[in-house]
Amino acid sequence: MDGGVFNLARQTKTTKTLLREMQYADDNATPGQAAEDLQRTTITYNTVYERFGMQVNTDKTKALIQHPLGQILPNINTTINEHTLEEVDQVSYLGSILTSTPTCKKDVENRIRAAHSAYGRLSCRVFNNHAFTMATKIMVFQSIVLSTLLYACET
Repeated sequence: MDGGVFNLARQTKTTKTLLREMQYADDNATPGQAAEDLQRTTITYNTVYERFGMQVNTDKTKALIQHPLGQILPNINTTINEHTLEEVDQVSYLGSILTSTPTCKKDVENRIRAAHSAYGRLSCRVFNNHAFTMATKIMVFQSIVLSTLLYACET
């Protein structure tokens, strides 16, 4: 073992590359602090994917730019292999709705809508059915409706 391992004053040459990523299956969300960060990270991901024999579908790939409340930013052209990505105002990522304004209003509205829909689908079969006890109805409400409303709220 090299004695220099414990020598904290020893100079070392290292390179540090930090890639922030949020990937799940074939979905990838790439955050960046500035337009240049987004473009650089997008190029890096595309290069890595190509090394593994994969190709980014530029027709399905979208760019979402979040800006501070009350500010309108100019369009930022993010490209992959000379193809400019479509800039959108909102995207759905893993069940959550992300918008160009950094608020969770649309996501909360969507979760309320989904919980309301779940309740409506179970209304006749469970909640208005006199054959079930109140305890059973509460259990169904908590396990189906409430879990739909609160899914991933801890993050």
